[in-house]
Order: sequence, then structure tokens, then C-alpha cells
Amino acid sequence: MTDPLLQVENLTIKQGENIIVNHITFPIYKNEIFCLVGESGSGKSITSRAIMGLLNKNRFKVEGNILLNKAKPIELTKQTKREWQKIRGEEIALIYQNPTLALHPLLKIGTQMVDTLRSRRMLSKKKALEEVHKQLSLMNFSDPIKIANSFPSQLSGGMNQRVMICMSLLLQPALLIADEPTTGLDTINQKKIIKILVELKETYKMSILFITHDLRIVSQIADRVAVMKDGEFVEVEPLSVILERPHHPYTEELWKQASTFFRKEGFHVSRTP
Repeated sequence: MTDPLLQVENLTIKQGENIIVNHITFPIYKNEIFCLVGESGSGKSITSRAIMGLLNKNRFKVEGNILLNKAKPIELTKQTKREWQKIRGEEIALIYQNPTLALHPLLKIGTQMVDTLRSRRMLSKKKALEEVHKQLSLMNFSDPIKIANSFPSQLSGGMNQRVMICMSLLLQPALLIADEPTTGLDTINQKKIIKILVELKETYKMSILFITHDLRIVSQIADRVAVMKDGEFVEVEPLSVILERPHHPYTEELWKQASTFFRKEGFHVSRTP
């Protein structure tokens, strides 16, 4: 593979004397979907927030290195609040589990998206709105103008999730972090969102860090998989290894637990080779 887009080295996260994440190391390569898998409380989400620089420094101590390899490499652990304002959205974007964390309930969808675009791009309101309608169309909304004129409360949970994904991709980041983006959605909406993410990953040639406990999704989209337990990685392997010959007993146990609902044929996602 080429040089990694993101290199995490010996990342340790502490809260007081409690070690939440313990010396994890992994690369994410360009145009790759890297799945971080584990049960609730394993350290998945807090890892993503460390990468995004979102942890409260008064509560958490972050050790190790997180390097974003652009034309000029960026050490993310050393960025100031002002420097992060440019990095977030343009270099790395985050999809939250809950759309209410990202969408303002009192502003129309189009207004929020136009404001995001114009805060970073020299665009007129008209041009920005045209771009918003275009991006909503890519998200498979049949009437993007109606969606742009809607408030979040007027849309379903699945539609708001797609809007949030659209907002995170407005500035075409190199790395998209998707933290349990299908939690709480029915199977039909899960399929829609996963399919859209895979298609947009190919369209924009971006990388995705996909955080989940759902092994159905992992089996369909991952290039490589890291299995996390109690703040540590038990194995990091290509998907084929994780599926067919996992090395660690914990990984085998995860698949056994999933066997009662795992139906690969019913959760098919087409992928571009």
C-alpha cells in the first residue's frame, strides 16, 4: 500500500489514573475503509474523538502521536483550537451517532448547509445553495429543494442521518469518521446509508474510519478491521482474515454472538473493486 493517510502510534488515553485506551497503533490508508469493532465501552468512540481533537484536556490526557499525512504532515495532538477549526470539516469530518448533535433544530437544513459552505468557501448564497441541492441529490433525496427547505423535525430519523452525512462531506474531507452512524435505524435505512457511504467513498476517493459493533456491516464494507477490547487491540487484520481465520478468541466470540442475527445475503452492499 501507499503511505498511510493517517498514522496513529502508541495512542494512550487516560482519565485520572484510569487507562481507557492503551498503546494502540494503526494506519489508515488512502481510499480505505478501516473498521474499528468492539463492544460498548471498549474504547472505540473515545479513540475517534482523540483523533478529532474533541477530548476535554481538563478531563483526559492523550499520549502518543496522530499524524495526518497531507502535502505537509500535521501532528494532530499538537494543534491549537484555531488550527483545528480549519482541519475539521476540510481534512477530517465526523458523523455522529445522533443527528441531533449536528443539526440545529431551529434552522432549515439548507440554511445550515449554506452557512457551512460559505464559512470556508468564497461562494455567493445562490452558488452555495446550488451546491447544497447537488449534494443532497447525491445522497439519494428525490426532492433536494424540499429537503433544504425543511427543519430537522420535519424529517425522519433516517433522512436526518443522510442529511448529517451530506453536511460532513460538503468540504470533501480526506478522512471521514463514522461513529456508529446506523445505530437506531431500521434495516432498510441501514442499508441505504451504508450503500451511500461506500459509493461516496469511491466518488471522493476518501478514507473512512467506520466505528461499529455490527458485524453484518463490517463483513460488507471493510478493507481492514481492528478488534478492540478493554481499550486495547486484540488483532488488526484484512477483512478476509477476520472473517475466515481470526487469531484471537475474543474475535471468534464476537462472531458466535452475531450468529443469531447475521444474514449476509440480506445485507448486501455492492462495492467497486
